[in-house]
Amino acid sequence: MSSKIRWSLPDGVDELLPPKAIEVEILRRKLIDEYISSGFEFITPPLLELSESIGGEAHDEIRSHAFSFKDNLTGKDLSIRPDISEQASRIDAYRIQSNEVVKLCYAGEVVKSKASKSLRSRTTIQVGAEIFGDSSKDAELESINLMLNSLEIAGIKNITLSLGHAAFTSSVLEPFKKLGKEIFADIEIALSKKSKSDLDKIIPDSYENKQSLTTLCDMYGEIDIIQSAKESFSYLETTQNFMDDLEGLADKLINKSGLILHIDLGEVQGFKYHNGVVFSAYADSAGYVLAKGGRYDGLRKQSDRDRPAVGFDLDLVSVSNL
Repeated sequence: MSSKIRWSLPDGVDELLPPKAIEVEILRRKLIDEYISSGFEFITPPLLELSESIGGEAHDEIRSHAFSFKDNLTGKDLSIRPDISEQASRIDAYRIQSNEVVKLCYAGEVVKSKASKSLRSRTTIQVGAEIFGDSSKDAELESINLMLNSLEIAGIKNITLSLGHAAFTSSVLEPFKKLGKEIFADIEIALSKKSKSDLDKIIPDSYENKQSLTTLCDMYGEIDIIQSAKESFSYLETTQNFMDDLEGLADKLINKSGLILHIDLGEVQGFKYHNGVVFSAYADSAGYVLAKGGRYDGLRKQSDRDRPAVGFDLDLVSVSNL
């Protein structure tokens, strides 16, 4: 007697069928060709990592987004990668081991334990490019321009580029870590939604600097927001330097043809290992971020020194749907 097994996929897991599969593959090839012609070297990191070391300095956060299991062969815990950027930083630090500038690009599947905001899928193809060993503003500008070129290759027009500064946002948020991890996570969610009412409910009225987060919610708009931040957050010693960095970058991008420049100093990105300028791209045709990136110096260390790093990635499936 034969029995039929009801076929289905796990929740939040999708597959690509004809003709979509070949459309995505053609775009992948075009993007990798663009990165290689721009001086980046192609890498193929493994799908599996040791759970104990995945993510480097961002270990806890990366592992919290990963599916993990015990390896029957070695008895060690393994994790399926939810991100490739941090794998590229590992390869730069421990496999290439160069003190020179290293440029790497990649394309591969990632699996997250949480669904994507754009496709409600936990699996997708991540494509990106990273620059290691270069702390200059030119490297940040190169990364942004390559990200914008990627979207143009995908046929996306009328792009809005949002700029922020993760280190500045972190410095404003720092006093609120004392409230505990759960409350701090709620604060980050409320801030990402620009919800002053939620922040008011979460943070006790007596808490010092509560008003600073309400002010941070308003720190978005055109380039003059940078000057507003200098004035509103002058009590932080680092504000001037952070805003000068951001302003210098914005000045080089503001007249770029076909680009709308937006400043958002309260932006909290997906993986929060960035610690410098951050950037993300949007389009009128989509209600979600198309590509994102930023500076993340020190995610992997060379000896006792932080390794400068900046890069971006995009969700290939999401971008190809536009």
